[in-house]
Amino acid sequence: MHIQPLVKTIQQAFSGAAAQHNVAEIARHHRIQASPGHRAAAEWLAGTLQEAGLEATVERFPANEDARFWMQQSFQEWDCRAATLDWLQEEGDERLCEYRATALAVVQRSASVDGEFEVVDVGDGKPEDYDAVTVAGKLVLSRSPVSETYRRAVVERGAAGVLFDNITGSAPGRSRTDLPDARQYQSFWWRPGDVKSWGFVLTPRQGDAIRAKLQAGEQVKMRATIDSSLYDGEIEVVTATIPGRDEGEVLGMAHLCHPQGFANDNASGVACLLETAISLHHLIASGQLPQPRRTIRFMWMPEMTGTFAWLAAHEDIIPGIVAGINLDMVGERQEATGSVLVLERPPEAMASFAPDLLERLRDELLAEQPSLGGTSEYPLFRYATTPFSGGSDHVITSDPTVGIPTPMLIQWPDRFYHTTADTMEKVDPKSLERAGTLAGSYLYWLAQAGEEQAGWLGWEMTARYERRLGERLQAETTKALGLEPGARAQTWERLNARISYAQERVLSALATLARLGDIQALLPGWRAEIEEIGDRLLDRSRRQLRPHALSADARQPDAWFVHAGQLVPRRLYRGPLMDMAAPLAAVPLDEADQAAWRQLYDDTPHWRMLRMFAEYWTDGRRTLVEIAKLVEMETGQALGPAIETYFRLLEKAGVMEMK
Repeated sequence: MHIQPLVKTIQQAFSGAAAQHNVAEIARHHRIQASPGHRAAAEWLAGTLQEAGLEATVERFPANEDARFWMQQSFQEWDCRAATLDWLQEEGDERLCEYRATALAVVQRSASVDGEFEVVDVGDGKPEDYDAVTVAGKLVLSRSPVSETYRRAVVERGAAGVLFDNITGSAPGRSRTDLPDARQYQSFWWRPGDVKSWGFVLTPRQGDAIRAKLQAGEQVKMRATIDSSLYDGEIEVVTATIPGRDEGEVLGMAHLCHPQGFANDNASGVACLLETAISLHHLIASGQLPQPRRTIRFMWMPEMTGTFAWLAAHEDIIPGIVAGINLDMVGERQEATGSVLVLERPPEAMASFAPDLLERLRDELLAEQPSLGGTSEYPLFRYATTPFSGGSDHVITSDPTVGIPTPMLIQWPDRFYHTTADTMEKVDPKSLERAGTLAGSYLYWLAQAGEEQAGWLGWEMTARYERRLGERLQAETTKALGLEPGARAQTWERLNARISYAQERVLSALATLARLGDIQALLPGWRAEIEEIGDRLLDRSRRQLRPHALSADARQPDAWFVHAGQLVPRRLYRGPLMDMAAPLAAVPLDEADQAAWRQLYDDTPHWRMLRMFAEYWTDGRRTLVEIAKLVEMETGQALGPAIETYFRLLEKAGVMEMK
């Protein structure tokens, strides 16, 4: 089936209203990873799929401190039965938090407590904010993330517990003053050997009232009660399949976890994928779409941990999965949340056909409104395509050691993200319909694709490559025209490097079409087309910059580049390292190593993501210098010696070899 009728067929079958109804059903569960609430949501989801006629199962994996899924550490199950926080005052106690009313009022995975505690304020929670206060045995009020307050106040200084009262800014219209009565999602993530603590989440208005009393010199006391338990349990992954005629699979996934009430994050992704599965099943069962060649697999899991667990348990299935798609926060009412429908491409180390196919399908949805004269059509929603940045389960599947290229659909930014204000009135059935139509069309097209479809997609990819590269080179050329001659010459050198990099990446992506059908006869033509595009675009820049009249400053490689150009790292683990503390905890780091580890985060902006890009490019053949250059080409940020520091620490942890 061609693109246009396929998209129309699936759009007509997908019910945004039904998906919105199921968002509400899912959001009523307190879906914390490894908890009774998550289990209830998983069982409801599996039952709904089975009632619709799909083959669905709930797979269970150990939730305890001994289990590990590849390099991902598991953790214990948590159950909270009741919790309250009361402000003790002469004129009458004031209840600030009650778990039964708002599950997010408790820091998730809190230990039990029952007692009265004096409150001290450490403001932003920076190290210097602790100098003037004594926190031992007290309840610490801080705007710093709970993980930092736990380390600085509880572990290092003996505090009794934690109060968090902030809204961290990540979008326009999102701040303490914008959302004064919201509570932000906070959780402890216990590692083996941690001293368990507890805490509550206040609204900014509540936190400001407490601070005003403390600043006036008054004592503030709280009565805290939490009835909870941590124990060895299970995490659940729900899967459903639409069987194909032949071997191979495509994968759609959405994370099921998150607190009660959270609608867009990610009950919207779960419900959207659920309706996608039901719609495709009905279309195929009724004969409106033929049975696909490949099996379509749907997966709902606890974010990150569940993906690691399922992949580690099904390594035999992974090679047959040609591509995936991740749905995370896809239901936003854009005018309320301030969001944009974003198509996030996989990392460039996992070059593939997948993002260009999804982008082409999205183009079919853009013609929503005809112009006044009927000469054109345009969309009524905001949308964008972005490079990979991570933050959801596609960071695992798209790791080259896993090898499932997985673009993500997400609505971002969302001013209500990870707060109690992420509620049902922010969900739009039309947004759910768009995302579900895209996901369903993508999954079915890939499940049915053969040699003919692979050939068409290859030419589609070359056309999109030409447009992306042309816009990129012209933008850099225009910027360079305002620079001094030496800087313009350096831009010319970068443009040449950019062309070489882009050509290698698109040719690698085109080669992945072999997953869909025999493309050997087409590869020479595509290669010739790619080379011609590069020569033509580079000539356009050359005529503007006139590099023959320019000279760049002579630059010699520094000693580190010479040294690192002879070092080849090799990963000894599969999937990205989501939590570096796990492998490093297995080896004692001396003081110098600990300082070097902290310095990576202090000195290198976005280090947490940059080190993941470096891992993706590490294939056992590239040198440190080659990896550093590829990361810089992909992200625009230079790693330099930081990459060797990081990989040497991994080598000490026994998960990396350096030759």
